[in-house]
Amino acid sequence: MQLAPAIPDEAARLRELQALQLLDTPAEERYTSIVRTLRAIYKVPIAYISLVDAERQWFKARVGLEIIETPRGISLCGHAIAQPTPLVVPEMLDDERFHDNPLVTESPHLRFYAGMRLLGPTGQAVGTLCMADTAPHPQGIDTGPLEELAHLAEQQFKLLDLISSQRQLLEVRDELLKTQTQLQNELNDAAEYVHSLLPARLDGEIASDHELVACSDLGGDLFGYSWLAEDELAIYLLDVSGHGVGASLLSVSAFSALRRQALPGVCFTDVESVLNGMNAAFPMDEHNEKFFTLWYGVFHTGRRELEYGAAGHPPALLWQRPQGPCTTLKSDQLMIGVSPDYQYQSERIRIQKGARLYVYSDGAFELDNSHGRQLGIKGLMEVIQQNANRPAQRVAAIREGLQTWQGKSDFVDDFSMIELVL
Repeated sequence: MQLAPAIPDEAARLRELQALQLLDTPAEERYTSIVRTLRAIYKVPIAYISLVDAERQWFKARVGLEIIETPRGISLCGHAIAQPTPLVVPEMLDDERFHDNPLVTESPHLRFYAGMRLLGPTGQAVGTLCMADTAPHPQGIDTGPLEELAHLAEQQFKLLDLISSQRQLLEVRDELLKTQTQLQNELNDAAEYVHSLLPARLDGEIASDHELVACSDLGGDLFGYSWLAEDELAIYLLDVSGHGVGASLLSVSAFSALRRQALPGVCFTDVESVLNGMNAAFPMDEHNEKFFTLWYGVFHTGRRELEYGAAGHPPALLWQRPQGPCTTLKSDQLMIGVSPDYQYQSERIRIQKGARLYVYSDGAFELDNSHGRQLGIKGLMEVIQQNANRPAQRVAAIREGLQTWQGKSDFVDDFSMIELVL
């Protein structure tokens, strides 16, 4: 019998496994349903999800198998986890690695095995999705469904990070309610945390500037941008209804889903896929009747094309030339979470080199001055144009211009704005 091979960077792999906090936890339907489906597709008596620890393999989900763990040295999954492709053994008695394995020569007397490694959120192999039979399968199998179900299990691992973030935020909220003094201190810490999530400014062929000014200690606005690939830049800004802790919790959760690309089945280079995925993940009836607006775009640098879509969000403003006309990127669609069956669509536009794109929240234009006049998007465009010739820090100048226009420094709603020079 050949022992399971060693895995490079075993220490990092074990750290990721421990971070999942799944070992020795009760069964969960989201994992059990995967192994049931695997067993039904391949018509095998045994299917399971194995987490490969330092000295053992432990079964997070299993059907047709009584034992809950085995030593790693004799584990079949210890071999499957070491390779990137499925391990299929049609007849274990004919395979020199396994013919004298206790799992073959003794109960449960396995004759067939197939397993696919499972990667954690950062790409380390943490376990396997496996199936086995007490009869051989000499014709082999089509591994396609096995690989698809393994991918589904990996998406569940990624969601653990999002669930963990939500749990931590809820614990912070409960702690804040103890005393008013502690509440204020914790609110200040939370506001600093939200600001710490904002992206670093870009300074290169694509340059960026941004500001977030909350109208209360905690607001519902958050934004970011990140490279999905060498030539694909994702840009997003969301605005949760309301203010305070509840709005901030939902804002951080939604923001984390975008930043970590943690929505199962969603292609983050596809704007329509992202908007529809966010709408499915954050229904308002599961989030204290809160919804949010979202602007999401992907700039394809190679073909200089911007694909974008807005869910109830104000239109982005685009100047192809600093002193040229403004193009209003309209995309009138429902807010995220309002209608689970709504299907979102995207728009596309060619971008000239050096064009300036402004994405903002409604706090940047829903302003009144002392004479009762409303600013509106047209007024915001005028303030942006007034600062078009400034060489740097244009967003700060725009914010100061809006404060001057309304005659006070405090905003009624959160002020958020991103400027991207494309």
